[in-house]
Amino acid sequence: MAVRIKPPITSIFKKSAMAHDDDIDVAEGKDDMARIDDDVGISCTLDMFREYEEVKQMLTSIEQAVETDLGAEKAFEDLTKILDSYQEQPHLLDPYLEQMLTELIKISSAPDAPSKVTSQAFKYLWLIIKVRGYKNVSRKLPHEVNDLIPVLEMMECEEEAKDFYRCFVLLLWLSIIVYMPFNMKGFDATVKKSPAQSASPTVVERLMSVIKTHLKSSQQSREMAAFVASKFITRPDLREKYVPEFFSYCFDILCNDQDPDIHNIFHKLGVLRALGLIFKHGKREEMLPYSKGALMRIIESKSTTCIDTPVRKLAMKLIQRIGLTFLKPKVATWRYQMGSRSLSINIQGASSQDEFKKDLELKEHCDDDDDEVAAEVEEVIDCLLQGLKDKDTIVRWSAAKGIGRVTGRLPQEFADEVVGAILDNFSTRESDKAWHGGCLALAELARRGLLLPERLPAIAPILERALVYDELRGQCSVGSNIRDAACYLCWAFARAYHPDQMLPYVKQIATGLLIVALFDREIPCRRAGSAAFQEHVGRQGTFPHGIEILTTVDYFAVGNRSNAFLNLGVEVGKYPEYTQALIDHLVERKVNHWDSAIRELAAKALHNLTALAPDYMNKTIARKLLQESTGPVLVARHGAIMALAYITHALALVAEKNGKNIEHFMDNDVLEGIRQIVPTLEERKLYRGMGGEYMKHATAILIEKASLAKLPFHGQDILDKWYELLEDCIVRVDENLRNTALTALPPFWVTYFKPTTEANIKWRNNLINHYTEGLNTEKEMQSLGYVSALGCLPHSLVTGKFDIVLPALIKATDITSSTAGWAQTRKEAILGIERLVDTVGIEPKGKVCDHVCEENLLSIYQCLLKCLDDYTMDRRGDIGAWVREASMSCLQHLTMAVIKKDPALLKEDIVCEMMARICQQAVERIDRTRKVAGTAFASLLYSSPKLPHIPNCTELEKIFPKDECVNMNWAAERSTFRLFVELVDLPAYRFRVLLGVTYSAGGISANLSRFTSEAIHMYLNSRAESISGLSAFLETLLQIFANHQKVDRITLPLIKMLGDLLSSSVVLDTVLEQNNAFTLRIITLLKKECFRSADYHKLVGVVAVFCELLRIEGPSIKPCLTQLSLFLGYQYPNVRAVTATSFLTALQDYSDKEIVPENHLEEITNILEETEWMDDLEEARRQRNRLCELIDIPIPQPRKK
Repeated sequence: MAVRIKPPITSIFKKSAMAHDDDIDVAEGKDDMARIDDDVGISCTLDMFREYEEVKQMLTSIEQAVETDLGAEKAFEDLTKILDSYQEQPHLLDPYLEQMLTELIKISSAPDAPSKVTSQAFKYLWLIIKVRGYKNVSRKLPHEVNDLIPVLEMMECEEEAKDFYRCFVLLLWLSIIVYMPFNMKGFDATVKKSPAQSASPTVVERLMSVIKTHLKSSQQSREMAAFVASKFITRPDLREKYVPEFFSYCFDILCNDQDPDIHNIFHKLGVLRALGLIFKHGKREEMLPYSKGALMRIIESKSTTCIDTPVRKLAMKLIQRIGLTFLKPKVATWRYQMGSRSLSINIQGASSQDEFKKDLELKEHCDDDDDEVAAEVEEVIDCLLQGLKDKDTIVRWSAAKGIGRVTGRLPQEFADEVVGAILDNFSTRESDKAWHGGCLALAELARRGLLLPERLPAIAPILERALVYDELRGQCSVGSNIRDAACYLCWAFARAYHPDQMLPYVKQIATGLLIVALFDREIPCRRAGSAAFQEHVGRQGTFPHGIEILTTVDYFAVGNRSNAFLNLGVEVGKYPEYTQALIDHLVERKVNHWDSAIRELAAKALHNLTALAPDYMNKTIARKLLQESTGPVLVARHGAIMALAYITHALALVAEKNGKNIEHFMDNDVLEGIRQIVPTLEERKLYRGMGGEYMKHATAILIEKASLAKLPFHGQDILDKWYELLEDCIVRVDENLRNTALTALPPFWVTYFKPTTEANIKWRNNLINHYTEGLNTEKEMQSLGYVSALGCLPHSLVTGKFDIVLPALIKATDITSSTAGWAQTRKEAILGIERLVDTVGIEPKGKVCDHVCEENLLSIYQCLLKCLDDYTMDRRGDIGAWVREASMSCLQHLTMAVIKKDPALLKEDIVCEMMARICQQAVERIDRTRKVAGTAFASLLYSSPKLPHIPNCTELEKIFPKDECVNMNWAAERSTFRLFVELVDLPAYRFRVLLGVTYSAGGISANLSRFTSEAIHMYLNSRAESISGLSAFLETLLQIFANHQKVDRITLPLIKMLGDLLSSSVVLDTVLEQNNAFTLRIITLLKKECFRSADYHKLVGVVAVFCELLRIEGPSIKPCLTQLSLFLGYQYPNVRAVTATSFLTALQDYSDKEIVPENHLEEITNILEETEWMDDLEEARRQRNRLCELIDIPIPQPRKK
């Protein structure tokens, strides 16, 4: 069970309101009071049932609401919405509850009311019951004797029996009616008036029949039937006859596994619920005679081992209630109480409390002498103890509560035996289920004061183990529920015991809870640990630095795992009482954890804690980790090497802070052990096999941290082994391993390979030649690894060789037939260029081999601009987007660096092309790409110093004000497309922006297509009077079409967009009619595009454009008709059918135009409508030829082969 703490929002609002109330002066009048009330703020609570009048109107207008099914459903949803808002404060309905119930009962019980009206009334009643609770509502329902027969008759109506809402409400109503004190048998006598009626079932039998019928239900009415049974069967005038009979009926159902009609899960649930409620509501003395038989029957039925979890839960609940009937209801006098529960005794002082304790001791002695525990109680407890080991949590939780209730009525000696039996669940032979159930049971006992302080020494070590219980079982872990239950047990201890009793265990519990709150893998466990710690601090007040820690390790702060490990752990570790315990836990439990993410977090946490205990880390922890780093367990080796690496780096930082060498804080044997790790692993061949990747990953981290720590290994052979290992890692497929090795290379080179000697210079030259020549390979991973390594070169190695490294990286961005799919390599090449620009710096007059200078800057820009045309596609989608995004980021970074150094280095044509291409990317399909482009665009537009040569800079600043750019969501096409489309007016941006918009128009996202279309239409409509602007727009569109002929990525969306523009707007008609050259060019381009094409979507789009062009007057009509006739005889049936439909629609839509001869229009229409274009091709072509004759166009002739 998780312990939760809700944020005290309401208390904050209450304090705010009180502060305002203190400032109120009554003399200021009602207006000032109202003004102050308005200033208080918004509360998260409700103060009254404000919608009562609206609800009242809905209740009185049911007849109007149910006139249509839609109206009835709408009214039900409206009432649901209103009442659901009061589920957390249902008491606000109480002043109006009786009025609402009276109105609805009146409607539902009216004999002449239509069934739809009564059904709606029952639905409303069910909503009220759901919100306020059936116990509160039942007391408000009418409960006169004369209501019994009408309600019973409504329940017996077969037509209405399937109405769940009706059955549920009527059963609840029956539960209060049958509870009334009247003679049921005498009632039967008054009902029967004739001899014929005497043979009919009695009212009791009819009620029993209704109850039994609904106990089988699969709906919630089953629960209400069980509630009715518990009230009805336990009546004094029916108990002797019907309790045995009903028990026999129920246990027959539970024991019968042969009849398929009886053996039903819902039926079993119903009878178990009914039996449990009977033992709950019946008096102990009256139910005791039936308890022994019921216990035996429930055990014989094997319901506690049923495969269905709800059955086992209800069986467990029934057994505990049977067990309670064997014991007298009393408060155990031997239980532990932190203080007197009597307020008067507490006020009277110590003398009164002493007398009270003496009376309790005397009473306890007398009670224990008189107590006789039935033998059946042992059977009950045994069943409950077995329930603690059940495989499902709800069953274990029910058993734990049952043990708490039963133990509270036992004598102290027997209760102590129960505690001992529970403690047996915590042996190493028991499963995790037994541990969880045991923790819940102990928490229940502690909460009720039944776990005496004498047992705390035995429970403390169990609790300590439960707080860190975590085991790997196959592919999953078990133990999170145990740790959560252990926190609940700690929470119960805080409420149950006096601080003096808990004093010996304060450090143990405080440390355990902080370990869970800081370092547990699961969020619920961390929050449960934090809540239990808070409970102890508030109630016990003995935890060291409790208040200070509590304000740091709160419910919300521990929600983020990284924050808990890396930040909160350090804050708590500052207190010496907890430092060593936290470190020990990380080393013993988390460094060898089964989850690699936890191992890495533990290593980083140890890095942060090292400064708090450097000597302990060096003398104890480092040696322990060295032993495990070459041990037999894979996860232990992996975690130990990582932890050792991070601790080494942390100790180096401590040494640097104190102005000393690393040898002062790390012993020589530890340094020697670190040096021997890689050779030992190689000798034992632990870099091979399934665990080899983990070992390489950990060792790469070790090399990185050792390099940063500058361990004294200079000139030793171990460096060659380290470098060979890193070079092997950078060409691996595993991205995490590759990135870890690449991160380790720069510090490794900087620390151990400085080209200051002839040998090191030669080694540097060989290294760079090896990487640059290795790029000429057919292995993608090798190319990717070498490109990334070149980009990581430090300044000492790249100086003097930049003229070799840069061309190699630029060449790696080229797309060839064999490297088309290597988008990741091209991306890393661009990122490498970006990193090297920062490494070598920009010097306008510098050397090509040393710096970015005037001679090589142009080649970098040309490479980056070329990469913006990378639209490589594969099964992963548009992988070219990785390259384009990296290129834009690099362009932004490089340009900002250049203008800060010397803006004169930037040429006008480069800036113009760069800005236009970035604008193109800002209106393309992928949200992530648009965001990168928009950010780069705004950064360059408003750069400081100002970027020179921006085309139309003034117009850009008007369209994109600086304030809007700061807050703009560049990924949202809704807000950006309409702005970028405005750039079509500017010749420098027109082609690129239209190219990007065209590409987006064919996107699969509905929103993308919608906002693209809206932006274009808005632009064209605003320029409807500008013939020159529209002509330029159309000219650019056709230029894009011509330049990308047969490039489906562009032509498909362009054809779609062209058809959309012609069909939904007439703005372009004027231009097309004035200049027929545009129309003829469109037709020519479409003919070339669909030539020998088998793409259905492309052909359909071309047909749509041809049909739209029919309305343009001029010489283009005949060519369009000719092309349509070709499609009417096309080899693909779907294309023929779509063409015929589109052609017919165009003739009907543009009937005012003379597209075809008017005297043949009717025959043409009939042919298009009546011909089965999907059928025989020869018949379709004959009809097509007839159409050509009627339209007076040449009949298409088959191409000669």
